[in-house]
Amino acid sequence: MTSEKLLNDLEEIVNKGLEDSAIPYAKGNSIRIKHIIIRKSPKGYLIYDAKENKQVVRVYFKSTAVAIAKNLAQGNDITDKILEFEEIMLKHYNDAVFYKNAIKKSTDPFKIEIRETRLDVAIQESQRVRSLLDRFIFC
Repeated sequence: MTSEKLLNDLEEIVNKGLEDSAIPYAKGNSIRIKHIIIRKSPKGYLIYDAKENKQVVRVYFKSTAVAIAKNLAQGNDITDKILEFEEIMLKHYNDAVFYKNAIKKSTDPFKIEIRETRLDVAIQESQRVRSLLDRFIFC
């Protein structure tokens, strides 16, 4: 019983230290970065500001949510710029899903080859945009 209380006390101390830093940590079903909270929903990721007690934005990708949350926690509001990257990434993601399905359903080898090329382009562009988003997360 004493060890359980000590573990809980230690967890509270560690979490209190994390609340003051810009290091992401999981608490329950959410990710927290200072006063910014990220929660997964059926339609994407919701970002909340706990200080103002309001929803900031809803995004589709976890990497976009973390980039927005980290920058908001540091006092940089570059949400619009990051949302532009998300639009591009979402477009290429949807293209990739479409081309994968078209390849699976197609019987014409010429069409399959063209769609494989387009799928490859969509994947490469998604990776390029993701690396641009990583700059907002890790810098």
